[in-house]
Amino acid sequence: MAKFLALLKLNFRSLLSAMRVGRKKRSFSGMGALALLAGLSLYVSGVYSAMLAGQLAAVGALPLLLVLMSLVAVLLGFFFSLFAAQGVVFGAKDNDLMLSLPISPFQLMLSRTLALYLENLVSTVFVLLPAGVIYLWYGGPGGWTVLPLLLVSAFFLNLLPTLLTLIVGFVLAWLSGRFPRKALASSLFQLLLLGLILVGSFWLSSSMGNVQTSVPTILAFFQGWGRPFLLLAEGVSGGNLLQLAALWALCLIPFLVVVWLLAWQYKAIITRLSTHRTRSDYKLGRLSSSSQRGALLRKEARRWFGTPSYVFNTGIGLLLLPGAGVAALIYRESIAQFLEMADGLALAPLLLAGVTFCLSTVAITGSSISLEGKQLWLLQCAPVPVTTILGMKVAFQLLVILPCLAVGWLMLCLAFALTPAEWVLLLVDGLLFALMCAPFGLWINLHFPKLDAVNDAVVVKQSASAMLSTFLPMVLVLLFFLLWFFLLEPLGSVGLLLVYAVILAAAAVLSFLALVRQGPALFRSLEEK
Repeated sequence: MAKFLALLKLNFRSLLSAMRVGRKKRSFSGMGALALLAGLSLYVSGVYSAMLAGQLAAVGALPLLLVLMSLVAVLLGFFFSLFAAQGVVFGAKDNDLMLSLPISPFQLMLSRTLALYLENLVSTVFVLLPAGVIYLWYGGPGGWTVLPLLLVSAFFLNLLPTLLTLIVGFVLAWLSGRFPRKALASSLFQLLLLGLILVGSFWLSSSMGNVQTSVPTILAFFQGWGRPFLLLAEGVSGGNLLQLAALWALCLIPFLVVVWLLAWQYKAIITRLSTHRTRSDYKLGRLSSSSQRGALLRKEARRWFGTPSYVFNTGIGLLLLPGAGVAALIYRESIAQFLEMADGLALAPLLLAGVTFCLSTVAITGSSISLEGKQLWLLQCAPVPVTTILGMKVAFQLLVILPCLAVGWLMLCLAFALTPAEWVLLLVDGLLFALMCAPFGLWINLHFPKLDAVNDAVVVKQSASAMLSTFLPMVLVLLFFLLWFFLLEPLGSVGLLLVYAVILAAAAVLSFLALVRQGPALFRSLEEK
């Protein structure tokens, strides 16, 4: 038992210890990661519960709030730990070391699964409890027993995202070892999952637009695969322990079966997953040559497309830009009616805030240095100027962004019937924001590298550099919104876009100067920590 608890503690800390500020580990890094996860879950739950509770209470369907927020809890847990199962449970770099220790593969698998469960439990609890408080605030039935029953049910409901991540992680690990283009297949599979989540979110948002007519449709949807969420809401709101027991059984039994099957053959599974197919059709031919810049660009492209977690976490904004444009064109008539009702409200600055928010999530350079890991010395020893190496990392992010930005910009301008001046300034401001983010993310990564991560998902999802290079540009997006609120009337739409352009141009110049002046010295001083 002592060995198992030590393994559980080790694996749980490894999931949370990736946050590093500066060049030294901080003792509070794990607690900081937990606090960030809890805070984000609390924010999502509070905002959406408050938005939905009033509408649902007005039509007498307040228990539906518990149904929807329990679904949100499962989706958030699944999203947060999607790559952890593949990287920690099935693809950890220390598998050989751990299997050589005097512990059974069953204990190793179980400890890693429970560590994943504990990480998911934080988001599940901090989604359900605020929803329960708001549910009671609006007069939901059930009385004081709602919160204790929700807390107990959270421990069982949390088994669902853990089970889903185990299954998806196993599939991704299997794809990685069976397909010649394993990274591409894995990335496509994850993008498909993301697309399904986005479609489901869009459907839910559109359904909640008219609650009175949508409640029967939503309830019918949850009668099938969503039955556990209905059981939770009915059991908690009515104090029905029989329904709660059915929910607990539906969550617990499949989880135990899958974990037992995987743990029983865990050593054989990870051994087979670590094998790769080899080719035997090699042919003698001429070697091709290319320029230094071309080789570095292809290297960055292989790294990005070849790391599924990298594509998934930095590519969401790339999908949202054209996706928002397509949605705007589909609902063009509704947008036109809204513009008539808004009496000429200038929306171009708000559109820019949305575009820049999407661009801020494409922080490719924010993890570019960290993902070099143990191979960083190869770049440091290469007969290539450091400025060229850093410049190609910046150039790759811009090359990825520009097509999606152009497509989204064109469709949004058509859908919202902007003036020619707004067309031009919206594109210029978007380009300037992209020109600011790319060198800024690389500069941040040089200051806060994470070269000793156990897997790539840790670098992309949990490192300080990845978070700072994503969230700090969002502060500028918030500033744009505040300027729109206070300066739109005196400056007008075109004038405000010009102010944005000046701010972004200055920020882009400062980012490039900081990278050019400090980047080479920081790059040469890096070593694996």
